Amino acid sequence: MSVPFSREHADIIKTILVRYPYSFFAFGSRVKGIHKTFSDLDLCYKEKIPDSVIATLLDDFEQSDLPFKVDIVAWQRCTPEFQQQIKNDLIPVETLWR
Repeated sequence: MSVPFSREHADIIKTILVRYPYSFFAFGSRVKGIHKTFSDLDLCYKEKIPDSVIATLLDDFEQSDLPFKVDIVAWQRCTPEFQQQIKNDLIPVETLWR
């Protein structure tokens, strides 16, 4: 799998996420390799994370120099149909910059 963004963007994402002690999974067009330049990065988490922490994390991404939006969804809040649709695409986000 090719990295779905530049090294610079990977470094920004990593710098933000390492401040949070949670596991995130990437999915969507960037993971599938069908993204466009400004396609968003879809992230999912399965742990219980307080809404206030997610709000802060989203703000960190919005304040960053990333030229694309980052969407974050809670696995538990997804419909069973959506879970079924994305479950095979979920990859640990840290594998994107190895």
